[in-house]
Formats: sequence, C-alpha cells, structure tokens
Amino acid sequence: MIGRVRGPLVYKGIDEVMVEAGGVGYRLHISVTTGNQLPPLNEEVVLWVTTKLRDDAIQLYGFFESREQDMFLRLLKVNGVGPKLAFAIISGGELGQLERQLINQEVDELAKLPGVGKKLSRRLVLELGELLKKELGELAVLELSSDVVAGPGSGGVLTNELMEALQALGYRSNEVEAITVKVVRDHSGLGLEALLKLVLQELHRG
Repeated sequence: MIGRVRGPLVYKGIDEVMVEAGGVGYRLHISVTTGNQLPPLNEEVVLWVTTKLRDDAIQLYGFFESREQDMFLRLLKVNGVGPKLAFAIISGGELGQLERQLINQEVDELAKLPGVGKKLSRRLVLELGELLKKELGELAVLELSSDVVAGPGSGGVLTNELMEALQALGYRSNEVEAITVKVVRDHSGLGLEALLKLVLQELHRG
C-alpha cells in the first residue's frame, strides 16, 4: 500500500498529477485544494496517498496535507459519496469551513456544495458531525465554531492563551481543557485575566 510519495512533479493537470519517485512515475488524482498548493513543475513535492482498488484499475489519490486526506476518507464512509464527489466537496471551499459546517449542522450551506443537495447534506451532518467533534477535540471545535477563528479576541485564540497560561502555572492540558472550553463559552465577553480567574476557581472547586 502506497502511503506517501516524494519526488519531482513531472506533470500537472487540472485534476491529476504525476510524481516521479524511485524511477517510477505515479499518476495521482488530486482535488482543486491540493492543486492550488503544488510547486512548479520539476520541483520536489510530497503527497499523501490513498489507494483505491477497482475491478479494472488501481486508483491513487494524492493530498498535499494529511488533514485533507482525513476528510476525504471520512466522506467516503458516507453512503452515496464516491471519490469524485468527495473531491468536489473538499474543493468547494476552505477545509476549516467544511469542518465547521458539519459540526454546526449547517445543512443549507452544505447543500450548496457541488453535487450535494439537501438530502445528502443532512446525511453528511448526521454521519460526520459528531464524529468530527470526537476526532478534533473540544479546543478545535471551539475554534471552528468561532465567528472569526483567528481574529483578535475570538474564542479559539482566548482558549489557546488560557491554556498556555495554565500550563505556565503547572497544569497539564488534559486536566484543564474541558473546564477552559466551558468557561470561554459561558463568559465570551470577558478578557483573558478575568477568564483565567474563573478557570482557576472552577479547578479549585473541583
């Protein structure tokens, strides 16, 4: 099973590339997302690879980031989603936006993606929403749920700063993550210092 290829990019098309590794040219199907991140021809590239066996061929799918590959594999588990549609869904927007829509059950927005529609969007939310919450963890979910994920004062940024402050005080991240997330959610208008006091109160209370 091919898990990753590294070598010069010898061909780049709209939806496929060829990477030469060990004297062998590997032809891989790619999404628009991966295509936009590829280097110029003849420069080295590293792609994560998923192999799918068909009756008449072996299909290789390449991904610039393992995170995109993970989403591709999740989508394939949903009834009615094949590799072509999975790539169309991934290519429909930013990957973090797709994760957020699934977690927040944004059925109407998902239905706008190429080839999806209302029926499949509901199935995607039902089968992948809770799964993503478990796989990504509470901190990542909070960041994805923020209106401005990386903006100043957003829930995700404050949570990260709180976690760093608590670790500096000697707490381990697995001890304080759940309480930190809850405090930030319940007191979204407060600053870092006030939130830190509340988290410490909750920890001492426990």
